[in-house]
Amino acid sequence: MVMSSEDCIGISLFVGAQEIGVLIKDIQEILEPVQILPVPVTHSFFAGLISVRGSIIPVLSLNLAFHASENPFSNKDKKYVVCVSGSETAALSIDAVGDTFTFEPGQLADATKDATNPYGLITKTVAFQDKEMPLLSIKELIRFTTGLNAKEREVVGY
Repeated sequence: MVMSSEDCIGISLFVGAQEIGVLIKDIQEILEPVQILPVPVTHSFFAGLISVRGSIIPVLSLNLAFHASENPFSNKDKKYVVCVSGSETAALSIDAVGDTFTFEPGQLADATKDATNPYGLITKTVAFQDKEMPLLSIKELIRFTTGLNAKEREVVGY
């Protein structure tokens, strides 16, 4: 697979103290938090819905998805990162935005599904000289949350 230079630029997001990368090409915009409208009979990862310039966007809680308990950031750092995967859009509720980073395709490796990635939402990692950055798959996150919501509705007979 040939990667363009846009495919090799990311931004780090903090979920609690955990740093997770997202490709810039998957990000539509970064917003200050607005009021979330809760939606009944959905999984706790699905925080609710927000309205952004007339568009209704689901908000997904990365803190719950990644079991983040420790949060070294203040509420002033909290953001919603609006991401797009194909025709699907979702806002990620995060604790802080970090730095941008660039990498070469040779620095990418497949991520493993283990205790730190139990749902397989991290599909790749980027190896830097001093650390390894997990890359969140927006496609997998949306697919996974959609499946969890369907199970929640099925349990109650929807």
